[in-house]
Amino acid sequence: MEMCRTMKGNLLTIVDESKYLNSKVFSLVRLKILWSLSELGIDGATARQIRTGLNIGNEGTTYANLNALTEMGYLKKEIVSFEKKEIELYSITQEGLEEWEKIKKWLGTLINGDS
Repeated sequence: MEMCRTMKGNLLTIVDESKYLNSKVFSLVRLKILWSLSELGIDGATARQIRTGLNIGNEGTTYANLNALTEMGYLKKEIVSFEKKEIELYSITQEGLEEWEKIKKWLGTLINGDS
């Protein structure tokens, strides 16, 4: 009985802590993008690299999610020249890193049940 109360208390705490997260980030594609770009750091990646590397279905889905994360201030888009072509390079911003850290902490708490 005590264990059930503890689990219930932890669950309520975890659910309550979710209010500090940006709910607009919670899609599998956006989480994968934030994760991958947080690992790449300032080097970033092109939309094509992100789409193929993360196995995202199509370009439309990739760009829609990249644009949404850019509008939220979590990603930065730069136009760079590569082999006489201009390409879009995406990298994570400080705000994006901070949000990703909050998400990781919350997901860890949700999975591990620690409060």
